[in-house]
Amino acid sequence: MAKTQLLCRMTLLFSLMLAAPAVQAEEDTDAWMQRMLEKTTKQAAPSLETKAKPSLLSFVSFSMPDDSLKAILEQTARAGGVTVLRGLVENSFKETALRVGTLAREHGPGFSVDPRLFTEHSVTTVPAFVVVGAESVDKISGNMSLAAALETIAREGDNKSIAQGLLGRLRGAP
Repeated sequence: MAKTQLLCRMTLLFSLMLAAPAVQAEEDTDAWMQRMLEKTTKQAAPSLETKAKPSLLSFVSFSMPDDSLKAILEQTARAGGVTVLRGLVENSFKETALRVGTLAREHGPGFSVDPRLFTEHSVTTVPAFVVVGAESVDKISGNMSLAAALETIAREGDNKSIAQGLLGRLRGAP
């Protein structure tokens, strides 16, 4: 299976975990994950090529404190962005899916595991926030809230209007 297909399937699986009830037994978890992977791949395959890229990417790691992860995930989801992880927890799809599923159910959807995005945007430290425009990309990293990052980009970045729109969504403006 191609790396791109695998990453797309992982992203779809993590997204579906939000809607699924908690799984009790370990064998149920494996069977459920396989069913969801097959179902999502069939349903989403036609739309994968046409889906627009998000204008906000928040890069995180499970090495970050849980409170920081939860806050970034919630804020990014509210702003309409995607939270991006570099890789797998303990090099395990199952452990990653369980950890992501728990966080996402509690704090909002929008997780993606995609090391290519870390490379594409030269992300070496987390958290990092990227606003993607048609012609340019603004990136800011460090221990700050999403709102603080977007405020800085709205003042100093190339994608000021996009950052202002994301701030509006984050703050609940119509």
